[in-house]
Amino acid sequence: MNWRNIENILDKYTQYKHYQILFDKYKLPRKSSRDGMAKVLNEAVNDAGFLGPTIPEVALDEWLSLHQIDGNNYTFVYNLQEKIKVGLLHNIYVNRENHIELKVWDIDPDNESEDFSTVMPNLTDITLVGVHRNEMNGAYTFSFVSPCEVTGSRIDGSSRLYKKIFFCHCVFFENTKDVKIIFNPTSNLQNVNGVRKDRYDWTPIASMFFDKVKEYIGEVHIIAPRWIPQALYEFAEEATGHNNPKITAASFNAQEKIADFASSILKEAGIDIDYAPALSNKLMQDIQISFESQLMEVYPAEVEQENSFTIFKQRSDGVTHIISVESTEEGLAGHAAQAARKSRQDGDIDLLGVNLKQNERLHKFLVEQGTEAYLIRGTNTFIDEEVVNIVIRRLNEYRNKIQVAALGDTESRERTPLTKAE
Repeated sequence: MNWRNIENILDKYTQYKHYQILFDKYKLPRKSSRDGMAKVLNEAVNDAGFLGPTIPEVALDEWLSLHQIDGNNYTFVYNLQEKIKVGLLHNIYVNRENHIELKVWDIDPDNESEDFSTVMPNLTDITLVGVHRNEMNGAYTFSFVSPCEVTGSRIDGSSRLYKKIFFCHCVFFENTKDVKIIFNPTSNLQNVNGVRKDRYDWTPIASMFFDKVKEYIGEVHIIAPRWIPQALYEFAEEATGHNNPKITAASFNAQEKIADFASSILKEAGIDIDYAPALSNKLMQDIQISFESQLMEVYPAEVEQENSFTIFKQRSDGVTHIISVESTEEGLAGHAAQAARKSRQDGDIDLLGVNLKQNERLHKFLVEQGTEAYLIRGTNTFIDEEVVNIVIRRLNEYRNKIQVAALGDTESRERTPLTKAE
């Protein structure tokens, strides 16, 4: 164990909240600064005492390779066509020492030299540094580090490149077909192991790590997330719904009056609703949405107490409609919610800003459709991995409903007999 390297890695790559998670686990006293936390950690690992160190070396090794899985990360979620073969992940985990190529503490992160051959010379490719198992949720995590290049400045202000460590985690589950690729979107990044992102699109980086992990688990095939727009629609409808029986009853009772009113004003405009039913239905829908929105000004929305979601941003069809609010607490409400709901009727949602309130703490995410995976990313806030899993589980619930409904429609069409001509 090279403690000098560990201290340098902690200084360059570890946030205060990374320490908090470890300190809470081992009941270590918190300090007010990262330097103070590093000193406590040093004592907990190196002071054997009578019963041995508070944090064993193997636990520190696991934490160092795994701690970047929490933070302001991007999480690309792939869906496999088939589950990983039973026992494969467990076998890799049991024999992980045969697969791990490098310990994190064997990397000297000093990167002042502009001769990259002398900077972290043992880190020249994507390298496996840990395989972890979470028994609680049946997850297996492959932790990688890779060289990356970022732009920076010299003392005189001129631009130069720096070689840094890029952490990435690939997570598989025993009981689902989901695969997560997790990493931090490093600022001023030029490339990761020679691969560049496409402007603001980090998909090439995620794909590179997904291809790398296949070297350990074998070839797998993914299903494109074409269901995401419908799932985001359902998500938004539920998150902005009032869940108030008074509003539901009043809206239901007004349906006939709204239909009569819509027909009446269309007729006055010289529009025959028999020949324009779509126009009539759209008008009735808009009136219904507006009516419910007004009712919500009087009757409060009722939200679930545990893991309650609100929406703060919605984008339809790329850039056609973007609706967002600055409030970090309330999310879309009132007129903003009404506009967002109307927008959802007119186009597919490809991005949704989601607030998750848990244990009095607010987490903010953006959920976005991609070609091979969908992306969950934070908004400059530190987020625990398990909080992201809550969003994934909710999306999976919508996906299952969508797939069941699609299967039912297919079976219904197959059972419908063809009408014979007279």
